[in-house]
Amino acid sequence: MQPNDIEQGRGDAVGFNWWQEAEPDGTSVQEIVDRVQAEWRAERRRIRAMGAQPADAGMWPRGWPHEVPNQPLSVSEAHWTMQRHRGCRVDECPRKAAARHALINAGRMKPDASREY
Repeated sequence: MQPNDIEQGRGDAVGFNWWQEAEPDGTSVQEIVDRVQAEWRAERRRIRAMGAQPADAGMWPRGWPHEVPNQPLSVSEAHWTMQRHRGCRVDECPRKAAARHALINAGRMKPDASREY
């Protein structure tokens, strides 16, 4: 390597251009992100296949915590219900649906117009 090579961009006299000549090893940021997302999706599919339920599902009588409430929920009750039923889907859990409806009516929640509920 000639002294003029550095000025003309043809190399590095100290040898710090190893990353340009290195073989790809799957450690780029995007490759790592893709791998983590694929692992996460695979784990979610595995959990769903096992029929997973919310953590508190076994501690209540079947159907009781998911029934429609007898009276309209207050805003604080609706927030608590949404937190308690975070593992439930709105279209499958009448109590979570009632809580969602109460929060929307109170102006505390604005549904995403681009999604279908």
